[in-house]
Amino acid sequence: MYKLILIVLLLISSSVLANKASVHDELTLTLENIRVKNDIPSMSVAVITSGEVTYIKGFGFIDEEQKKPTDSESLFRTASISKLFTAQATMQLVENNKIDLNEKVGRYLPSFTESNITIKQLLTHSSGLEDSIKPVSFEKQRTISSYLNTVKQSLPKNIKSQDFEYSDTNYNILGAIISAVSGESYEKYLHANILTPARMNKSGYFNGENAYFSEAEPTYKGKLIDKLNQRPYDLSFNPSEGLISNIHDLSMWLTLTLTGNSSLLNKQTYKDMLEPQVKTSWGEIYMGLGWQVYKSSNDKIARHPGSIRGYKSLILAYPDSQNALILLTNSSNTPRWEIAQSITKLLKQNAEW
Repeated sequence: MYKLILIVLLLISSSVLANKASVHDELTLTLENIRVKNDIPSMSVAVITSGEVTYIKGFGFIDEEQKKPTDSESLFRTASISKLFTAQATMQLVENNKIDLNEKVGRYLPSFTESNITIKQLLTHSSGLEDSIKPVSFEKQRTISSYLNTVKQSLPKNIKSQDFEYSDTNYNILGAIISAVSGESYEKYLHANILTPARMNKSGYFNGENAYFSEAEPTYKGKLIDKLNQRPYDLSFNPSEGLISNIHDLSMWLTLTLTGNSSLLNKQTYKDMLEPQVKTSWGEIYMGLGWQVYKSSNDKIARHPGSIRGYKSLILAYPDSQNALILLTNSSNTPRWEIAQSITKLLKQNAEW
């Protein structure tokens, strides 16, 4: 009887593994077809199921000569996914009583003492600040201080806060606040308190000297974007768009975040960040604290897309089931939502999610 039970269990286990392999093969084929159809030179995808990475793969090549295949450690510019890290760092400092969400920015940045904008309004893009200031090339050596002065000078006299307006400026100011209250640069704080605990060993921020730059070069419709037209690396924009990472590192971080791991935040703080705060201009999507949140059927969904010239990215998570997908590409014409829908549909059809 014992042998019979063991044989049955082995047969069931083999069947489950074979089915999972079949689903993943189908997923790979689907994603490769989308990549080729849309002239995406390089793409990386990770799937997290019940808090564990169950699928991770690179597609295409990171170089124009097509000699270096994309893999799970190929580096991309993550664009606005960077904002999730700035939000998480801000909430760490809230937990440590160094930042008060309802406090005005001027408490931490003296040059903004006349402003009524609060930390929470920065996190939820409801400060009234517009996205009028653009990044400049690293060679121009714009400092954080000079960037903040430019922001201050551009402030309208009568800012209408509370209304949603997505703006990099909000998160660049948060980065300066993180630096001010922690006593170290934004980049050093993020490395020590998020990237290192999450074992994001290859991820970081460009500073003109280090190796943190995208290995996958920016493209549009399969063609490299001329260097003069590429989005410049600007240190003052690191908090809003500067993270250089890969699909492996991001999946390490996202599994900790989905499972409420205490190495980054307290469990309640993770939940607080997903509470709807401000309605966006994107239908029934709300801003949480960093995350964009909404409901589809009975699913609570948290997301953050990223897009700068030559790169598109996406994190789409289902916090209750601890399922998620991550997408990194080096193409401006990536159909992110089509890819996300294809992954979700296939996994749900096969009871993976």
